[in-house]
Amino acid sequence: MKSSFEWIIAALILGALAALVFGIDAVLNVISTVFALGFGLVVALILAVVIATLGWIGIRDAIDEIKMDRKQGLPWLWRCVGWIGIAGILADGIVGAWNAYQEHVLFSIAVKEIPFAGVPVLLVLGSYPVKWAEALLAKGRRRRADRSRLNT
Repeated sequence: MKSSFEWIIAALILGALAALVFGIDAVLNVISTVFALGFGLVVALILAVVIATLGWIGIRDAIDEIKMDRKQGLPWLWRCVGWIGIAGILADGIVGAWNAYQEHVLFSIAVKEIPFAGVPVLLVLGSYPVKWAEALLAKGRRRRADRSRLNT
């Protein structure tokens, strides 16, 4: 097994030979391209891991909040409606960015071309009336339960 020093010497000799055969500009361009692609891949991998981790934490916390609200008898369906709307907004943003890239138009124009692009925003805004209606229904259930306990 060769040591790292021997690998470095072999790479330098190969680089010198390639510079003689292809020219120094070609060798330096290959080296800079390899380093740039490697650095880009590392940064992309780190960003993907960070985004996946933050997404996992957000989803886990949302599920825990819904479980606690259900156990306490608080409104919880509105959170589901709101999270679906937020996911739709993110999907619209991704599709809009892709359309803007493909068609070379402004992002706002690309998003306007998405059919039903306003629906996720309406879902997010509509989650609050769902919360209010759910709270009223829960309040009515508690009153009926209290009356039935008093009557027995």
